[in-house]
Amino acid sequence: MQTKTVGVVIPIYNVEKYLKECLDSVINQTYTNLEIILVNDGSTDENSLNIAKEYTLKDKRITLFDKKNGGQSTARNVGIEYFSGEYKLKNKTQTIKENSLIEFNIEGNNPYEIYTVYKSYKAFNNEQDLTSFTYPIIDYIIFLDSDDYWELNCIEECVPRMD
Repeated sequence: MQTKTVGVVIPIYNVEKYLKECLDSVINQTYTNLEIILVNDGSTDENSLNIAKEYTLKDKRITLFDKKNGGQSTARNVGIEYFSGEYKLKNKTQTIKENSLIEFNIEGNNPYEIYTVYKSYKAFNNEQDLTSFTYPIIDYIIFLDSDDYWELNCIEECVPRMD
């Protein structure tokens, strides 16, 4: 029984060669009660952000932050602060369209210069959901480097040990 919600934060910076393997290893975990935060930390390669958007569109558990480069620690901090509910998100997207990303801006304090936050259209039932965005409540937070990957039942084995 998967009663605990695990938050996974994955900083991304110029890892187009490894990113798909990393993300596949997370979304295909046998433990599925996950909230996944991808933080594109100003990647300059051609595909890291595009790959992250592709996976965000496919999986409603993923939230993607695109921000100015500030280093891996700032990318991790973005994930921690998101799970703490410290960001006020204002939707840029007014209507939900199938196969599209919903875009949000950060209102107010934005110390890490986050440009845009993305969620899949699948995460919202209707346009009203866009204006009443709720933050996930997590029990644990885990960090994964985007050039690494997990074995299939990694979280399934770890969560009971954390209790």
